[in-house]
Amino acid sequence: MTRKISLMLTSIILATAAAAAESHLVEGIVVRVNDRILTTTDIRDRAKEQAAETGKPVTPDQYPALIQEAADEMCMLERANELKLEVSSEELNAAIQQLREQNHVPDDAAFEKQLRDLGLTVEGLRTRVRDNILVSRLLKHELGDLPITEAELRQRFDREKDKFTIGERAHLEHIVLPVAADKSDEAATLAAARRLVAAARSGGDFKALVQQEVKAGRATGGDLGIVLVTDMRSEVRDAIAKLKPGEISDPFESPAGVHVVQVIERIPPTVRPFKEVEDELRNSELADRYQAHLSSVVAELKKRYSIETHPELMTEAK
Repeated sequence: MTRKISLMLTSIILATAAAAAESHLVEGIVVRVNDRILTTTDIRDRAKEQAAETGKPVTPDQYPALIQEAADEMCMLERANELKLEVSSEELNAAIQQLREQNHVPDDAAFEKQLRDLGLTVEGLRTRVRDNILVSRLLKHELGDLPITEAELRQRFDREKDKFTIGERAHLEHIVLPVAADKSDEAATLAAARRLVAAARSGGDFKALVQQEVKAGRATGGDLGIVLVTDMRSEVRDAIAKLKPGEISDPFESPAGVHVVQVIERIPPTVRPFKEVEDELRNSELADRYQAHLSSVVAELKKRYSIETHPELMTEAK
């Protein structure tokens, strides 16, 4: 099952440098850091995004913490701007692509749908990621390098092995025989699928039998490649549950038609090698260490900046 992109947004600092536009003048300004502002609408948008991530609405008593977090983030972005820290388009594109790969998002359409479910747009996510990179660079500038040894990374790897475990996978070959919308040919299609299964189980080459049906225009199918069991449709997962490599399923139905599947190979759960995830471990460890020092950095910035927060406006906002 594709992990929800909400898992990846918990690591992105939710900060947007909202420009002061004329339309904002009719709204209450909830947060001001120097010339940066967030209005009641901006805070409501953040609350909606947080609710989409957590599955729980933001309650009135949670708004003060949400607003304070926004003010802290705006302080850091203000400092990053002072230092003229930047993020190139290439860096931003690479970071977005990495997030997609980590969350197994197959294409642009699926990516945009998951973002919509979270109340975000692609451009909104790009802003989040850009701000996150800027804050990371700011913290590195303010705190300097924080050396991390390989031994420390291996300790973290041992603690988080579940995170780096790839679930059971299977290499599958399949065929789908279509069924008419009125199901008038359902019985005949099931019978044809059973004959194909019988031929394969009695020594026939399943792959060749599939190709024969596909070339004749009676079916679709072929090599599905290696698929995570958790990413399979439930009917496919159930059909192969007890099959060993080389074995062929009984025919089963889905909205697409009648299916038959052969298991080519089963791959048990495996842990990704340490060297493969070392950079990811290092980034996570750095993020944790920077987070531990975050409050002291923000406290110093607050001494220098003009900051206002008005959480009471959120209780008044309709």
